[in-house]
Amino acid sequence: MIKEIKTIINNYLNNADLTTIQYATVVKANPIQIQVEKLIIPSSKIVVPSVFKKVDISLKVGDKVLILRQHGGQLFFVLDKV
Repeated sequence: MIKEIKTIINNYLNNADLTTIQYATVVKANPIQIQVEKLIIPSSKIVVPSVFKKVDISLKVGDKVLILRQHGGQLFFVLDKV
C-alpha cells in the first residue's frame, strides 16, 4: 500500500503544472492575446502590469514577452518585453 501511495505522489509531482517563466509572442494587441508554443492565451487570463502604461511600453503584434505562468495555467503575468 505504501509503495502505491509513493507512486501516486511521485506521478503527481512529475506532472504538476508548477509556476514557470516562459517566452511568448503577442498575436493580438487590443485586447491582448499571447501565444505560448501552440496555445493562444485570451486577454481574460493575461495580467499586464500598470507600469507598462506609466513608462509608455506598448505591446504590438509580433513582440516577444517574458511571462510568468501561474500554477495550473489559470493566469499569465507579463513580466517584460524582450
